[in-house]
Amino acid sequence: MDAAVIVVGDEILSGHVRDANGHFIARRLAAHGHRLLSISIVPDETEAIAAGVRRDAERARLVFVCGGVGPTHDDRTMEGVALAAGEPLEVCAPISARVEGIAERLRSEGVGGGPLGLDGLRKMALTPRGAEALLGSAGFIPAVALPVGDAVVVVLPGPPRELEAVFREAVEPKLLAGTGEPVRREEVSHPFPESAVAGVLVEIERECPEVKVGSYPMEGHSLVRITGPDSEVIAAAVRLRASLERLEGSVEGRRLLEVIRARAARRDGGSG
Repeated sequence: MDAAVIVVGDEILSGHVRDANGHFIARRLAAHGHRLLSISIVPDETEAIAAGVRRDAERARLVFVCGGVGPTHDDRTMEGVALAAGEPLEVCAPISARVEGIAERLRSEGVGGGPLGLDGLRKMALTPRGAEALLGSAGFIPAVALPVGDAVVVVLPGPPRELEAVFREAVEPKLLAGTGEPVRREEVSHPFPESAVAGVLVEIERECPEVKVGSYPMEGHSLVRITGPDSEVIAAAVRLRASLERLEGSVEGRRLLEVIRARAARRDGGSG
């Protein structure tokens, strides 16, 4: 199943906060055998949120929207999703019950609704009509799922701790578990620069069209990550390892390694 992630927040775009939610969702989707098409960041603007949801709902079956569901004026994610869905906002009973329960407990302890900002908390219970509450153990921060076109849009809280809790406790069992296709991953590490295997990687992608091949320069070595269906990943890894063995056994390959190691030794000696 194809998915997309939209991260909402001026604080992300301004560099004040680093996004952790997109990375977490990407890892959980991969674990369940789903493909993540994109991670995008949009500002706290109703129209921008709605445009992002419409765009991703046309190409993905699952769209995750993170953040912007708090009690203040700049939390506009529910408004943006409602606009994209063509639905009005209405009180979500399960979330409202949690808000009122918290307010009642605080009143019993002598804290009134004014200092608490109860009106702001009640705003957090407003969701697009037709949305289903996804309740986890992380307080009352709302998370909901609703259809937008042929996609299911899942709105999640912004704080990573709350998002991860509701994702594991409510989203995964309901929407992800048992619905993906098994994905195999093979990693091949080698001492050559990436350019030395660029040609064979092109051939592998042509011969094994269902696999994704990524090459990454690391400290002191290069890493190739191959993902996809079991049989094609195995075939691609065998093909790559055979190519590397030929390169390592060739005169040119051995000479290249000598040069690389000599340069590394000079660099390390100079830094000491």
